[in-house]
Amino acid sequence: MTVATEGTLTFFERESWPSHERPYELLFKPPSSDFPVCNYSVTQVPNVPIHDLRPLKGKLSLDREGFMIADINTSMGYEDYFDQEKLKATYMPEIKLFLKEKLGVRAAYIHECVIRQSDGKAGHSGSFGQPIPNVHTDYTHDYALELIEQLTGDKKKAETIKKSRIQMLNIWKPLRGPLRSWPLALCDLQSLDREDVVTFDEVHATAVLESQQVVYNPSQKWYYLPNQEPNELIVFKSMDTEVRGEVAHGSFYDPKCPKDEPPRESIEMRILVVY
Repeated sequence: MTVATEGTLTFFERESWPSHERPYELLFKPPSSDFPVCNYSVTQVPNVPIHDLRPLKGKLSLDREGFMIADINTSMGYEDYFDQEKLKATYMPEIKLFLKEKLGVRAAYIHECVIRQSDGKAGHSGSFGQPIPNVHTDYTHDYALELIEQLTGDKKKAETIKKSRIQMLNIWKPLRGPLRSWPLALCDLQSLDREDVVTFDEVHATAVLESQQVVYNPSQKWYYLPNQEPNELIVFKSMDTEVRGEVAHGSFYDPKCPKDEPPRESIEMRILVVY
């Protein structure tokens, strides 16, 4: 398949942290100024070949590549996404129905819903989250299992759910289209070496959460959906109890993006699904 574009992605540097420590990042102000906010390094890899997903639309598999493209008919208008009540009353039920009809899931529990608005440069702070150029996965296997009781609110039900097939899915789409600014890149799960996936700790003031970042390997095969429209969903896995599920992803600046292109606005929903 021909390369659609090339982009710069940010990766973990292998063994860049002390051997006696686990990699971590503090997401709060450290107790003293000499306490390191993180103990690892990242590196920007330029000219990563990124392939076009459009010719594969309808042929992708969550079990194989780890992601798929699907169309959705939503009654949500642009302004509705900034209304929490409309998100809960309309968009979330629409996504749950989509998952049941398209994937055959028995139950879906929404963990997070995030709107991102770029200010022209990923990683900057703002009133909404910014596009994330660091290549990562959203959940580890163990962390996803820990979430079940929290999401169901029922320990007995959580134990029953653990006997079924479980996935953590991310449902991602732009709020305006066609999207050209900071699109999402995804790595074909078949091309991702397990040795290149590194578990690290996101240390919050009151909790420590497990996540994963990725070391670059030229064998990785990257894709994106050019000119993605608001009715086009990218669905990808972060965890799967039956097959591999850690789909690496990150946003990148597309050199083909027009200089006067409006900033990216997108919404993503992270959902635990049960089959």
